[in-house]
Amino acid sequence: MKKILGRFLLLFVVFVFGVAGTAILLNSETTDDRSDMNDSSLPEVMVDYNGTLCNRMYGYVQQMQADFTRDSVTPLDTTKQLTFAVNPYSAKVTSLSYEIRTSDGSKVLENKKVKNLTASDSDSYLRASVEIGSSLRMNQEYSMQITLDTSRGEVYYYTRIVSRSNLNTESYIKFVKSFCEKCMDKATAEDLVSYLESDSSSSTTNFNSVSIKSKFTQVSWGSLSPKIYRKGIPVIKDINETTASVSMEYQISAKDENGNTEIYDVTEFYRMRYAESRILLLNFERSAAQVFEPSLSVISSDGLLLGVRDKNVSYLANEDNSVVAFVQQGDLWSYSPDNGKFVKIFSFRKEENGDYRDSRVKHDMKIIRVDDNGDVDFVLYGYMNRGSREGYSGICVYHYNNDQNVVEEKVFIPSTESYEFLKEELGTLSYVNQGNDLFLLLAGKLYLVDIDGGTYKILEEGIDGDHFVVSDTNAHAAWMVQSGDYAGQIKEIDFETLDTRMLMPSEGQSLRELGFMNEDLVYGIILDGDILTDSNNRAIEGITTLKIEDFEGNVKKEYHEDGLYITSVKVGSTIMEFELSAKKDNTYQVQKKDNIMNNKKASVNRISVELTSSDRTGVRIRLAFEDSPETDEPLIMYAKMRSVEERTVSLDTQVPKDIVYYVYAKGGLDSIYSEPAEAIQRADEQTGVVLNRSQQYVWERGNKKTKIQLNVEDIPEIMRSATMDIQKLTEGIGGSGTVLDLTGCSLDSVLYEVSCQRAVIAKTGANTSVLIVGYDEYNTYLYDPATGETAPYGMNDSTDLFEKAGNVFFTYIENIEY
Repeated sequence: MKKILGRFLLLFVVFVFGVAGTAILLNSETTDDRSDMNDSSLPEVMVDYNGTLCNRMYGYVQQMQADFTRDSVTPLDTTKQLTFAVNPYSAKVTSLSYEIRTSDGSKVLENKKVKNLTASDSDSYLRASVEIGSSLRMNQEYSMQITLDTSRGEVYYYTRIVSRSNLNTESYIKFVKSFCEKCMDKATAEDLVSYLESDSSSSTTNFNSVSIKSKFTQVSWGSLSPKIYRKGIPVIKDINETTASVSMEYQISAKDENGNTEIYDVTEFYRMRYAESRILLLNFERSAAQVFEPSLSVISSDGLLLGVRDKNVSYLANEDNSVVAFVQQGDLWSYSPDNGKFVKIFSFRKEENGDYRDSRVKHDMKIIRVDDNGDVDFVLYGYMNRGSREGYSGICVYHYNNDQNVVEEKVFIPSTESYEFLKEELGTLSYVNQGNDLFLLLAGKLYLVDIDGGTYKILEEGIDGDHFVVSDTNAHAAWMVQSGDYAGQIKEIDFETLDTRMLMPSEGQSLRELGFMNEDLVYGIILDGDILTDSNNRAIEGITTLKIEDFEGNVKKEYHEDGLYITSVKVGSTIMEFELSAKKDNTYQVQKKDNIMNNKKASVNRISVELTSSDRTGVRIRLAFEDSPETDEPLIMYAKMRSVEERTVSLDTQVPKDIVYYVYAKGGLDSIYSEPAEAIQRADEQTGVVLNRSQQYVWERGNKKTKIQLNVEDIPEIMRSATMDIQKLTEGIGGSGTVLDLTGCSLDSVLYEVSCQRAVIAKTGANTSVLIVGYDEYNTYLYDPATGETAPYGMNDSTDLFEKAGNVFFTYIENIEY
C-alpha cells in the first residue's frame, strides 16, 4: 500500500510540474513579442506618357511640406493632360484625387477627384486621366499632391508640375530605358559608343563610378555579365526647352566565381539635349553598389570584403574591436571577427518575395555606439519602406539587444520633409547620450529629446548652420551665438554631461569656430584690423592665431605665423589644412600652405577602409582589421523587431521663411546656400539648377536663349540707374521682387538672367557701371545710364571688361503673386 501511495505521489508531482512547465512554456510563447517587420502595403503611382511609365512615386501616410518634397518634375504640354498609372499591389484603391498648390504649398489652385480608375488589359495597373484646368505660369513649378483612397486610408503622393513648350518628354524617357537595357548586352551596347566621350587614359574598372568618359567596356559592365533583377522607371528631375535631366534606379544580379548570386543597387543619371530629331547625351553617370551578403566568401585574412560600393563606409567598433557595425545600402550589419558572427540588425529588404518598395534606399543610418557586449544604438532617418512606420518620413532611434537578438524602437519623430532635406540637416547632428537623450539640429534649433519620457525641449534657437560644428563622435558641438548678450561668443556643449562653456573674444578681437579634432575644439582669433572689405563690399577675414582646446579649456596646440594670416581652413578627421596669406591692400594673397596632423586619430584607428580589385568586379572595398579574423566561416543571424509601447515625439520643425537657394544636380538636392552667387557657381560646376524658396528657377545650366534684347522702357527705373548700392536697389525694387547679388559669377552665367528678361547691372570700373539688356552670339547689349543709350559690345571684350572690374553683377527676381 505504501509503495502504491508513493508511486501515486510521484506521478502526481511529475504531473503538476509537467502542467506548470507546459503553462510557462505556452505563456512564454504567447507573450513573445519578437517578430519580423510587416510587409509593404502602400500602392505606387506613376505617370504614363503614351505607354511609357516615368516618375514612380511612393506613398506617404502623412501630408508633406510642399516646398520640401521635390522627388520628381512632371512636365505638362499644351493639352495639360496627364495619365496616372497606379500599381495597387494587394491594396484596394477606390478613388484618386489631386490637388495643385502654389510651390510653397500655401494656396490651393485646383483640386479634382476621379472615382473610376480603369483596369488595364496589358498590366495589373489602374489608370486615371486628368486634365488640368488652372491657368499656370509658364516655367514655374507647382506642387501636386495625389491622394489615393485605399483600404489603409488616404495615401499621399507628390510631384512637381511645370508648363513648358517643346519638351520632347517621351523621347527622353524612352532613350533612358533603351540605354540602360542595351548596356546589358555587348552586341546592342555597340550602338551606344557614339554617345560616349571615353577617356583612353582611364585604366581602372570601377562600377561604383561610371561616367560618360568611362571606357565602353566599363559602361557595358565589363565581364560582370549582369542581368536585370528589378526594372527601373525613369524619374524626371529637370526639363526645359533645351535639356532634360533624368535619373533611374534599378537592380541587377550577377554570378560570382562560385555561381552564387550577387545583387547590386544601381543609380543612373542622364543629362540630354534634343537636337535635329535625335538626342545628344551631355552627361551620364552610374553608380552600382553591392547589397551585402555574408554568405558570399566575404571573410579573408585581410579583413571583411564589402564588395562594390563607395569608399565612405559608415562604421563603428566597440573599444576592443571585437564587434564592428557598418551600414551598406540602407542595411545595418554587425560583425564579430573572433567567431565570424554576422547579424543583420536592421533592413527594410525582404529576404524572399520582395519588390521595389522594400528595397528602395531613401533612408540612412547613423551608428551612435557599439557596446562591449555587442549592443548597438543607432538612428534611422528618411522614408520608412515598411513596418509599423511605413509611409512616414521621420527619425527613429533604435537599440539592438545582442543577447536577445532583437531591435527595439525607442522613439519616433515624424517629419514633413523628404529624405533629401532630412539628410541635409541630420548630417550635421544626431546623437544619443548615455542618459538616453537625443540631440538634433533642425530648422535652426538645437533639440534635446528625452527618449524615455517622450518629451523634448529646445536648448538654443536661431543657430546659423554655417557656424555650427560637431566632433566626429557628435558628443560635442560648438556654434557662434548670433544675437543677445552673448552675440559674437562661441558656445560649446558636452552632450553627455549637458555642461556648456563660453569662449569670449578679447577686446579688439573676433572668434571663429572652425571644427573639431578628436573632441577638441578648433577656433581662430581675428584682430579687428584683419577683417578687410574688398572693392565689392565683401568681408575677407585673416586669422592671426589658431587654437585647439579641450572642453576644460586646456590648450592642446596654438599656431601662429608672424607676418602671415591663416585663410581657407579645412578641418578633417585626420588632418587640418589651411593657407598662409599676406595682407595686400584690401585682400589676402596666398603665400604657402600648411597643415596640422591629428596624430591621436591616426594612432587609435585599428580598422581601416582599403581598396582592392578583381578582373570581374573591378574596384572593391574592404574593412581591414589589425588582426586577421579567427574564422572564415560566417554565422549569419537576422534580428527580430520587438513591439513596444509607441513613443512618438512631434517637434516643431517648420523651417523659417528665410531667403535660401537650393541647388539640384545629378538627380537630387545637392546643397543649400544663403547667397545666390554661391548657389549658381555650384550649380554650374555640377550642371544643375538653382531654385529659391518659392521654387522659382533662379538659374539653369544650358537653358539660355541664343539671343535676346529687352525693351529698356520695361525695366524698373532703379535698375536703369545701374546703381551698385544694394540698399538703394532693394528699396527701389520694393515688394515686387528680390535683389540678387551675383558677384563672382561669370558673364555666361548671368546672361541666363537676361534670357529670362531680367536686366543685369554690371560693374565696369571704380565708379562706373552699365546695364546688360541683351546679347547675341557675338555681342552683349549694354545700356549706359549716363547717356541713356544702348550699344553692342563684343562678347570677348565684355568678358574681359567685367572680369577686370571683379565680375560684380546685380539683378532681381520678381516675387510671385497668385
